[in-house]
Amino acid sequence: MIPALLTAVLGLTLQVPWVQALTCEWGTLKSVKSTTELPFHWTAGREVCRDGQGCQDTLMLIENGPQVLLVINKGCTQRKDQESQVTVHRAGPGLSVVSYTHVCRHNDFCNNVSSTLPLWTMPTTAAPGSVRCPVCFTTEGCKSAPEMTCPVGNTHCYNGVLQLREGNTNSTVRVQGCMPQATCNLLNETREIGHLSVRESCDTNEVQALTCEWGSLETVRNTSELPLQWTNGKEVCGDGQGCQDTLMLIENGPQVFLVLSKGCTQREDQETQVTVHRAGPGLSVISYTRVCRHKDLCNDLSGTLPLWTLPTTAAPGSVRCPVCFTTEGCESAPEMTCPAGHTHCYNGVLQLRGRNINTDLRVQGCMPQATCNLLNETRKIGHLSVRESCGVQALTCEWGSLKTVRDTSELPLQWTAGKEVCGDGQGCQDTLMLIENGPQVLLVLSKGCTQRENQESQVTVHRAGPGLSVVSYTHVCRHNDFCNDLSSTLPLWTLPTTAAPGSVRCPVCFTTEGCESAPEMTCPVGNTHCYNGVLQLRGGNINTDLRVQGCMPQATCNLLNETQEIGHVSVRESCDGKATRTCQRGVMLQLKQNLSREPVQWDTPRKVTCGLDEVCQETLLLIDTGTRSLIVGSKGCSKSKKQNSQTVSIHSRPPGLLIASYAHFCSSNGCNRAQSSSVLLNSLPRSAAPVPGDLHCPSCVQLGHSCSSSENVICPKGTTHCYKGQISLSGGGFSSALAIQGCMVPASSSLLNHTNNIGEFVAVEFPEGENNRIIARAASAPYLAWEVGLGISLAFWYGTTSLLADFISP
Repeated sequence: MIPALLTAVLGLTLQVPWVQALTCEWGTLKSVKSTTELPFHWTAGREVCRDGQGCQDTLMLIENGPQVLLVINKGCTQRKDQESQVTVHRAGPGLSVVSYTHVCRHNDFCNNVSSTLPLWTMPTTAAPGSVRCPVCFTTEGCKSAPEMTCPVGNTHCYNGVLQLREGNTNSTVRVQGCMPQATCNLLNETREIGHLSVRESCDTNEVQALTCEWGSLETVRNTSELPLQWTNGKEVCGDGQGCQDTLMLIENGPQVFLVLSKGCTQREDQETQVTVHRAGPGLSVISYTRVCRHKDLCNDLSGTLPLWTLPTTAAPGSVRCPVCFTTEGCESAPEMTCPAGHTHCYNGVLQLRGRNINTDLRVQGCMPQATCNLLNETRKIGHLSVRESCGVQALTCEWGSLKTVRDTSELPLQWTAGKEVCGDGQGCQDTLMLIENGPQVLLVLSKGCTQRENQESQVTVHRAGPGLSVVSYTHVCRHNDFCNDLSSTLPLWTLPTTAAPGSVRCPVCFTTEGCESAPEMTCPVGNTHCYNGVLQLRGGNINTDLRVQGCMPQATCNLLNETQEIGHVSVRESCDGKATRTCQRGVMLQLKQNLSREPVQWDTPRKVTCGLDEVCQETLLLIDTGTRSLIVGSKGCSKSKKQNSQTVSIHSRPPGLLIASYAHFCSSNGCNRAQSSSVLLNSLPRSAAPVPGDLHCPSCVQLGHSCSSSENVICPKGTTHCYKGQISLSGGGFSSALAIQGCMVPASSSLLNHTNNIGEFVAVEFPEGENNRIIARAASAPYLAWEVGLGISLAFWYGTTSLLADFISP
């Protein structure tokens, strides 16, 4: 047996033939400038594209009297190549709109427009007319907009809202200015400019797109732990959407099940509503719902207090019932004495469905009558739909997965399996595949619940021996619990007959590692070619890239005889002969005090199989303001050309703000195995306690574009000014803006010392007051939350935000 085959890994799809992915200039900017500041120049970050993607430039200028709105978007794209194109959507004088678009693939950084020169010429002075109009470019209101005399020929005042959407970013700009006619068509019917989609409205009462609190949570807690509180992410809504809160609590004796959903919604506004669907004692259900549009983040429910009061103690009755809240079986549920008046035991399944909520909850407890109506006829609670079942018992299936290489002498093999309670309508499935390769057999097994239709037991010979052979067994059933009861290889395994030896010798290999030392064997007669390929196996808790070498009757990369799917396992084959490597994978974020002195754990339980040209990486970035610190870590695969390197960099050092980083690139399996942030901290110089100076500065580090709260601190001696700005950080599965305030030394104006690449991270810094650089695209809060697996995090008493999560698989 090869132990490496027993490790579950997350892999990337192998591409054959493989083409070097492009690296593009990358960033976004939306800014209002004076016409005297143009032409305008910028620098950009960089982004490594996916296979087949190209590079794009999108630039739009809207001139409005003495001001120009500048919108820039650069980065990777799936769009087809397009030559550089300048379009005049509306000519001046008065309001004018011009754009530049370009898509290319001929080389890295081909989207290299770096100024407004391709589409900007200083406007000629136009004779004044007789009409005066307010002039405004703002995301706020235009009540105090100054007036200007319009150029001759401009006889109407424009008043509208432009909604600009770039990917997941949605912003609105109010525009007032001079136009030659009364129209709501500033962009001359244009709806899309490169990567920028545009919508126009001249309804001055139109509400700006909302930003809502966002996240979801499902948890079972003891009643003694309530009330609970939480923090959450953010989400930018679509046109006309509002913000919603949905919270449901089900009390069951000593436990409470909590379901929470927050985010954008199309539903109409609804005042805060608390509904008691079933009152206790015994099983009780209560909910909180709200929909609002009156301001950003108006769905600000942050705890259970609006609907939770500690239950009063009820007199015990004479009936005892099992008490259970679980997505598994309730066979070993403990019993409790029901409150007086509760004479029946409830036993049902609640199917809860909603945004990011998908749960089948088994419930057992005390009820006052025999009924399957725990929710009192309720079918929908805010964004949560509920279905109840107390009739047909959901199936329980055998469950498990296995990958192992065995000698043929060890077969037939037998196994035992775990069990899994299925959702409504699901059946049980067995998937078994055997690949025989000379003296060895690879066994791949998957068992569990499935949505697929019933299928009688089926044995398929995908490739017959002698030489490499492949056979499979598949079965889907619903006739009883544990009907997927395959427990051995007997239904598809017979001891192979001995074949006469031929004249060809081939290496024989089954491994997730390299096959450099594979032993050779004499192939059976009729097998004249040596197979060398990689099988990518995905599905049913199977995630493996398997190297195979052995004997075949012809030169082909078709070991599985065109098979792409075997039961719950999908299969892809490649014969390029290159090796892959496995790396640890995950993202870590910590935000608290003393991270520059106290190491934090950096374990990543998941692994990923990298692309053929990739190496392993681990990157740490530490920001310490003296009163608070933040550390971001990333482990995974990298397209970096650095094969084996390890660096610690101090970008900004005390007194004042400390910015330091650790980057490690390596090329062996699992080599990015640092277990704590001490790999960075041990290399930092230890300094004496700072001597207080005379300067006072705000101090802050947090996620986002600005500090929502900061504290004034006495700066150390040797600092001379206060820093305020942000760093846009992306790459390695993380993307967010980091807001920073603190004390600075006199020779420093840049925290990163103009560094853009920190290991796998791309960092772009924006000190307040420096506007001559593009803001590299930082994800909005919901994107960050999705990347690191954070929707709702429970806020515990010690006041520390700690986040450690795996990558989301493609």
